[in-house]
Amino acid sequence: MNKYYSHNILLTTAVICRTNQIHFMKKLFISFALFLVFAVISNNAASQRMFDALPETAKFLPSVVEGIFNLNPGSAVDVKFTQGFHVTGVIKSNKKIYDNLQTVVIESSNYKANLFISKTVDQDNKVKYVGRMLGRGFQDGIELNMDIAGNNIIKKINLKDMIVE
Repeated sequence: MNKYYSHNILLTTAVICRTNQIHFMKKLFISFALFLVFAVISNNAASQRMFDALPETAKFLPSVVEGIFNLNPGSAVDVKFTQGFHVTGVIKSNKKIYDNLQTVVIESSNYKANLFISKTVDQDNKVKYVGRMLGRGFQDGIELNMDIAGNNIIKKINLKDMIVE
């Protein structure tokens, strides 16, 4: 074996190793760049708000939701809480859990969210409606409750304030 031949083998091996390192670094850089892109996309999705157009609170009449507790799963609904807020969708679940508690789940077709609403009846036969409308990947939601005066209200909620990470 002459010395030029062995020198060429060493140079070729060095070039191949260097090329492999460059390919590895390119793949690593591309992987890191994709990771950053997906992190930004998921962060933006998690910071999207669904209910910005609604007021912070609004009253709704109990008659708006009374009827949905008599419907079967699969039934189409259009619940008009206020003039600017209505939920169109399909009832996914309607369960009477106790004599004084019934819960309905509506999969909304006009919002990317589900409405969970419960009807409770206290010892004085007073009916109360409570619930939440939440969507995966959104930072806001709607809460249904009663105010101090006894009015049924919808109220915007910020999930980032509620969830401790």
